[in-house]
Amino acid sequence: MQYTEVDFLVMPPEPWRDLLLVELMDLGYEGFEETPHGLKAYVASGQFDQLAVDRMLVMRDPHVTITCTVRVVPDINWNARWEQDFQPVEVDGQVLVRAEFHPRREGYRHEIVITPRMAFGTGHHATTRMMMRSMLGLSWAGQVVCDLGCGTGVLAILAEQLGASKVLAIDIDPVAVENARHNVDLNDCQLVTVEKGGTQLEQGGGYGTILANIERNTLVKAMPDLAGALAEGGSLLLSGFVVGDKHLMAVAAEQQGLELAEEQEEGEWAFQRWVKHIAR
Repeated sequence: MQYTEVDFLVMPPEPWRDLLLVELMDLGYEGFEETPHGLKAYVASGQFDQLAVDRMLVMRDPHVTITCTVRVVPDINWNARWEQDFQPVEVDGQVLVRAEFHPRREGYRHEIVITPRMAFGTGHHATTRMMMRSMLGLSWAGQVVCDLGCGTGVLAILAEQLGASKVLAIDIDPVAVENARHNVDLNDCQLVTVEKGGTQLEQGGGYGTILANIERNTLVKAMPDLAGALAEGGSLLLSGFVVGDKHLMAVAAEQQGLELAEEQEEGEWAFQRWVKHIAR
């Protein structure tokens, strides 16, 4: 199969390169390579659509300038590509995320083995690390958890390892669902179920914790569903948005009666943890 390589020049690169990657994944792009000044993205040539690229939100953002060049390339061995680039990730000396071909390392409370397969969420990105960092400080015993936009399933796997009693991992991308199921089995998880779906969670679902590492617009739109699915006293962990959007996220969460309990920043990226009021 022939692939089309789209080489994006992004000025400035951060945080726009990552936002560009997210939108390209929605268009079916299968591989990505960061460059000093942007991003190379790969898609099956039959799926390449220049108009769809031009219509992406990030391409029309006035705060960034993005240009691209396009060329057709031969077959690409994706497994070889990510094996070459994928390095183990550690979070706060407590969590190690590695691939099967990496040797085990002693001294970590939690070890997660991941085969990315183009799905988002290996721990390399700041948003995933901040989610994990917050998770390490919470109580999980008996928790019913939802990992929304689960990607590789890495957060769902960590939730089970931390003591959650039941974890539902959801992603709208069938490739991510297949990948997450593979990783759940790889880590011998017994309490994680992976399903294909969107953000329309069952109201009154009683989740003690909802993990949502997705892009800003989806989070804002889904906030009523997320708040309605939380149990009283439950936590909503949000990331996938930049520091400049913290106020926007706060307005959406506060409109649903949620209280801010924690914030983090790493580079251009932000994290917030919101708690649902306990009725008195």
